[in-house]
Amino acid sequence: MRIPILIVLCCITVALYAQNQSKDNQKSTSADAVSADLYIRLARKSPIRDSVQALKYFQQALQMEEKNENRLGIAKTYLAIGAWFNAISNYNEAEKHLLIARENLLRDSSREARMLLANTKMTLAVVLGNKGQTQLQTEEYLQTIPILEKMNAIPELNDTYQSLGDIFFNKSQFKTAITYYYKSLGNYTDPAPYCHLIASRHLRLANSMYHVDSLQKMETQLASAKEKLERTGVDSINIWADYYHLQGRMEVKHQMYNRAATMFYSGLSIARRTSYNSAICNNLYSLARLFEKQGQYDHAMVLMDEYGKLSYTLKDFPFRLRALDLMAELSFKQHYPDEAYKYLRQYIILADSLKERQVTEKIHELEAEYQSSEKENRIMQLQHENERQEFALQKNRLLISLMVVIMLSLLVVAALSYLFYRNGRKLLEQQRQLHEFEVERIRQEHKISLLSAMLEGQEKERTRLARDLHDGLGGLLSGIKLELSTVTPSQTTVHRQALIQNTLQRLDGAMDELRRIARSMMPEILIKYGLGEATVEYCRGLKKTGTDNIICQVFNFQVADMEHTRQVVLYRIMQELVNNAIKHAEASQILVLLQQTDNTLFLTVEDDGKGFDAAAGNKLKGAGLANIEARVEFLGGKIDVQSEPGTGTAITIECTTSLN
Repeated sequence: MRIPILIVLCCITVALYAQNQSKDNQKSTSADAVSADLYIRLARKSPIRDSVQALKYFQQALQMEEKNENRLGIAKTYLAIGAWFNAISNYNEAEKHLLIARENLLRDSSREARMLLANTKMTLAVVLGNKGQTQLQTEEYLQTIPILEKMNAIPELNDTYQSLGDIFFNKSQFKTAITYYYKSLGNYTDPAPYCHLIASRHLRLANSMYHVDSLQKMETQLASAKEKLERTGVDSINIWADYYHLQGRMEVKHQMYNRAATMFYSGLSIARRTSYNSAICNNLYSLARLFEKQGQYDHAMVLMDEYGKLSYTLKDFPFRLRALDLMAELSFKQHYPDEAYKYLRQYIILADSLKERQVTEKIHELEAEYQSSEKENRIMQLQHENERQEFALQKNRLLISLMVVIMLSLLVVAALSYLFYRNGRKLLEQQRQLHEFEVERIRQEHKISLLSAMLEGQEKERTRLARDLHDGLGGLLSGIKLELSTVTPSQTTVHRQALIQNTLQRLDGAMDELRRIARSMMPEILIKYGLGEATVEYCRGLKKTGTDNIICQVFNFQVADMEHTRQVVLYRIMQELVNNAIKHAEASQILVLLQQTDNTLFLTVEDDGKGFDAAAGNKLKGAGLANIEARVEFLGGKIDVQSEPGTGTAITIECTTSLN
């Protein structure tokens, strides 16, 4: 009785202590969270060249969140650090910090944590894409979709679909890209602020339709993009340059070259005003291709000269390769083979050096990252050391109080765990024993039902034998006795000879009846020639007695393959099935089929009689069918009953020729 009272008092003390501590810490936690957010903003605003100062701000924010054990704040800080490293192209460090942020959020199911996890995974996907790990990038985006769907975060979900569409477009998997671009047009609660994004996605769809030669759908998407762009302001003027470029490419497909040129020049004009270099290059290239198609090689070369100079301001090598390829082709058509050779050689050199340059840049990048990370790690270690010394005394005091609370809590938890464990073990043991008893009871009931069915079958067989002996053979012998009792010495020789001749005929009939009974018990042909011949003979005998609607077929039965005992059991099953069909089916045709395949034997008895409900038959199983099933189980075989009212019955027995 004393122990529970002590436990209750300890719990009350701990609760009061925790309540007082939480009131004192709430104000400091709120102030630290604001300070941490300010440090993150300072780090983001720091110049890229001053990475040491930015990292210092990030570290101060992280320390404040860790001091308050704010898992959301810690994850938010790591997310900000990862995004910052991605912005300065330090992708390895970006991935490392984003993985830490993701790990901190996986076990938190709150809405804020789920949203932060989705943003972390989206940023991580961007980093993986920058590293060239497209498969991992796709996996991160796909894992983000269920989170965003559950929170109904439509803008972020549509951004994710657009990113997936861009990945598949860059892989030339245009049909898959189209699927995701359509999904990125999901219903916004208020679409007005997102008109420029929706227009951009319609243009992506139009570009994909162009690559799959679906010009009608491309035209529909361009019209939708134009309708959205007309609702936007100056911020979306760059998108107009892309719109005119795609509209021009569609006009080229329709062989409307003048309209196509007008569109390309419109897009070029907008792109030049806004210094949108990639759109300038795209429109120049399409114009040059149009002039080349029209045979205006000089005009095309002038445009490509401008394109070639501008392509060097872009980071994408495909722009330069495309310029050199077309300029070589134009020079050849202008009959300047030397110029064509020069451009073609530059194309080959640039294409060959592209891989080498990428490898070299990767090596330099890794080396710079290594040196930078070494310095940053050293700075962070010094900072951690100073902070450790500052908070050492405070931590010691907190640790002592926490240790006392934890020890008491552990004692309570251990005692409760032991009680639960002991009771659980007892309960599991009782359940196991009950389960074993129930299984054993069911097994015994099954054995009893099988034995009952076999005994009932044997009793039926004995009853039939007794009836045959009494009604058949007994009647014949009684008649013979009566005839013999009428013989007297006073009768003439001729009359006595006639009586003796009639008695002999009746004795022959009695012998035939005796043979029939013996044959039904154990046919001699079954002993001598096996199951196949016995089955044929049994059906032939039924035909002699008036049952002429039975057909018997035996295929590939090998007597030597099957033990005699198993043949006898299968013969009894066949007799039972045929007798049931004759008595109950009212069939016009009965088929008995015995077939052997390798070491497997199939016995089928089928009729076109009135049939029965197989499902109801399983519930209301008669003694005959139970007897058959018991014999089949003795053979280690399977039985299949197919029947419906009015469509007949087909019963198939499958068993092996030997139990081994």
